[in-house]
Amino acid sequence: MTKITESKALISSAVGAAVLSLWGGIMALISESSAILLDASFNLLSAAVSYASLWIAKLTQTGRTRHYPIGFFAFEPLIVVIKGITILILIAFAVGSNIPVILAGGREPALGLMAIYVFPAVALCALLYWVCHVGHKQSHSDILKAEKNAWFINGVISGAIGVALVLVIAIQETSFGWVGRYIDQILVVLFSLAFISDPIKLVKNGMRELTMATPPIEHTKPIYRSLKGLAQEYEIEIVDIFIAKLGRKTWVSVYVDPKRESMTFKSYERFVEDLRTKVDKPYTLTEVDVILQRSPTSESAPKLTHG
Repeated sequence: MTKITESKALISSAVGAAVLSLWGGIMALISESSAILLDASFNLLSAAVSYASLWIAKLTQTGRTRHYPIGFFAFEPLIVVIKGITILILIAFAVGSNIPVILAGGREPALGLMAIYVFPAVALCALLYWVCHVGHKQSHSDILKAEKNAWFINGVISGAIGVALVLVIAIQETSFGWVGRYIDQILVVLFSLAFISDPIKLVKNGMRELTMATPPIEHTKPIYRSLKGLAQEYEIEIVDIFIAKLGRKTWVSVYVDPKRESMTFKSYERFVEDLRTKVDKPYTLTEVDVILQRSPTSESAPKLTHG
């Protein structure tokens, strides 16, 4: 499998977005196409956010400081929220700017220029989506997940221009040829609204992390499964569990009550080590704490003994 690091994927994404925004901006000025202008604007925003994402990804690797005792991991969901909001702003701009054009009678599409723009744009979007997809699978980075979603939407918008081109060519010599004046704007509005749920999910998930809400079930399920098996093996009762996630970092605090009258330090240390090993497997960075706490149903508090 091709090895693509997070930084390599983000650099590729930022450079690709910058190239496409320049290419799209030039073609939009020449062709006066609303769809190409939307694509160029999207790529310009993507380039800015991708460069910011690269800086944040490096920042999270610097560790803790006196002013940031848990590290810089909160910046990761923050940039995901910003990414989602920029996409929503772009969708609002696309819909708001194209509806007046439709009401005014549409615009004659520049077919030749659209053809020159669309094919390399779609090909580059597909390539960068693949780069971010592979990078996300290898690093489990939420930033790359947001980048991947953005390139998918970008590719769809670029693809919509190609669909508009094919439709206009197909109907221009028929009695429906007049529809060609509206296809560019209609497709931009329809595709923008069709994918509005993706940036909403980015904002929602990012805000859940920033407010330290419990992570989604797909993130916590492996932890609960591991705890269930270890609880039976070590004969302990799980009193309470606290799981939090910020970017690539997951915190797990487990409150346990041994079923036996006493628990040795060695068995306690083995339990903690086994739990950390199991939790570390599916995630990039974890921090696990195990606290002894008397269960409300227990008659006597657990005791730690040497042995």
